Amino acid sequence: LIYDRLVDVTVNEAGETEIIPSLAEKWDISEDGLTYTFHLRKGVKFHNGEELKADDVLFTIDKAVNPEEACINAAQYQEVKGYQDRLDGKTDVIEGVKVIDDYTVAITLSAPSASFLANMTGAPASIYNRKAVEEGKDKFGFDPEYTVGTGYMKFKDWTQDQEINLVRNDEYFNTPAKIDGVRYLMNIDASTERMMFENGELDYMSVKADDLEHFKNDEFWKDYLIGYQPPSMDYMIFNQNDTFMADVNVRKAVQAAINRDLINQNFYNGEGTLLNGVLPPAIPGYSEDQTPIKYDVEEAKKLLKEAGHESDVTLTILQNGESTYTHPINEMIQSMLGEAGIKAEIKNMDMTSYWDTIASGEGYSISLGPVTADVPDPGAFFTTFTVENSASNGYNIKDKALSDKIKEANAKLDPKERIAALQALESEIVTEQALYLPIAAEKRTCIISPRLKNFQLGWQGWVCCSTHNVEIDDSYNK
Repeated sequence: LIYDRLVDVTVNEAGETEIIPSLAEKWDISEDGLTYTFHLRKGVKFHNGEELKADDVLFTIDKAVNPEEACINAAQYQEVKGYQDRLDGKTDVIEGVKVIDDYTVAITLSAPSASFLANMTGAPASIYNRKAVEEGKDKFGFDPEYTVGTGYMKFKDWTQDQEINLVRNDEYFNTPAKIDGVRYLMNIDASTERMMFENGELDYMSVKADDLEHFKNDEFWKDYLIGYQPPSMDYMIFNQNDTFMADVNVRKAVQAAINRDLINQNFYNGEGTLLNGVLPPAIPGYSEDQTPIKYDVEEAKKLLKEAGHESDVTLTILQNGESTYTHPINEMIQSMLGEAGIKAEIKNMDMTSYWDTIASGEGYSISLGPVTADVPDPGAFFTTFTVENSASNGYNIKDKALSDKIKEANAKLDPKERIAALQALESEIVTEQALYLPIAAEKRTCIISPRLKNFQLGWQGWVCCSTHNVEIDDSYNK
């Protein structure tokens, strides 16, 4: 809310995501598809009064890739020429970003990419002000004086673990917000949150499964429920560094042993969309026309026998201690695997240790995780299964030939050709090689205050993307 990006994303009348100008009013693409020249809007002000310049774009990207910064989102710019050299400390500034003049910046890629513009809509591609960040030093990100963007909201104040307060930016270049500000409250227990909402103290609440029927059956509140399906999914990582999971028949056996319909009924209110491919709904290229992954315990046993592992398969389910909703699902999966003759133990870890273990690729066999897309593009979902990216994602895939096919498909610049080429690989990834197990895309529900008008969730289902045009009905005073 307090930052903008060079480009943004909206949903058109056909319900499709579309990339639109933001800080860049227009851009040119070179004939070879390598260089994007962005023409910045003139007169755009950061919240500290500084005018947005091309140097701020250079500063933002270079800061992310500067090895001394160790930015967690550096990979947002991995397509930019010189990314790896800068990250490795071989250069003092990233090669692929050039300031042409105050309002023009050219970004050159290491190879043509159909994903680049979509990637620039993601939150990690937000543009910072060089002066504020360099002067603020360690106060940047904490002190409102230095945590400034160009966005339609400004950072007012915060109390750690309790609340964040934003106020309207009256000088916003793209029509100021209609509300005075936004207040985010944190760490409220579920019963208190519901009480505050029903008392009129909150304008928005994500509806918990236990409360859904209550609101659905309430004559007043039922009209203020909003159902949506974000571009997210729950899935199971198969770690091929594990001796058993390196065997395709064991992977297929695990797929067959898990009853996803039962998981759907128990944990998604029976309303989840079972997935059989790589992409979740709301991502370009998503298709329901995939070979179904069938639940078949006898088939699982048969596959294990063919693999020579009739009774000796022992797997470790790695569990993120902070992701509590996955814990009962893991217990159900453990029981299902047992019915197929697969012994499974659950290893629970704190979040930091969990991700360290995923990155190491050792000490676990499978793991259940969620993902929500940052940008409206299919590319990242497929590159997860390349040799280069699979290690950091926990899969540790060794198939170079598949990697090359994914890269070749992803490099196609024509959107229709690219999506068709990627879709052609879904069967190989999910069915033939059983590289992972997609489970479901959860349908979610939120509820809003009757005083809100023009409220519409962003394409990702995030409330933070829905506050620009919303209005408050002052006549509602309940």
